[in-house]
Amino acid sequence: MNQNIVDVAMFVDDPGAAGQGTLFVETARLSETFFQQLKKHAVPLDEAAIRHIRTSSMALEVYCWLAYRLHSLVAPKPITWAALAGQFGAGIRLRKHFKPAFVESLALAVYRDARVEITETGVLLQPSPPPVRKLLKQG
Repeated sequence: MNQNIVDVAMFVDDPGAAGQGTLFVETARLSETFFQQLKKHAVPLDEAAIRHIRTSSMALEVYCWLAYRLHSLVAPKPITWAALAGQFGAGIRLRKHFKPAFVESLALAVYRDARVEITETGVLLQPSPPPVRKLLKQG
């Protein structure tokens, strides 16, 4: 399968750095199909939300995942704890520690319109508006 390599650079305001932003660069390897889907169905992220959760890599990952996933749903979608741990739990050694860490990282406080229900078996994702509303084009 063809792979695209995408360099992502994100500036984060650091009040302790005399108003200077800090820059960190990560490299992500995306499949051609996923890369094209991202281009075709881009979802803007709320910069204030990202600043609010910037110290938690899992919260950032979960926020981006929810932003991409929730607005495209047409019906409720259950996701199991096992599937979530496979996607977000790489840094957590014991499975029993994953659920509380994930719930804490859901970042629902920064994505107010996210419709996510915690269940015994995982989470139930509900169709939700994107975290940043599309602006009407003035013409």
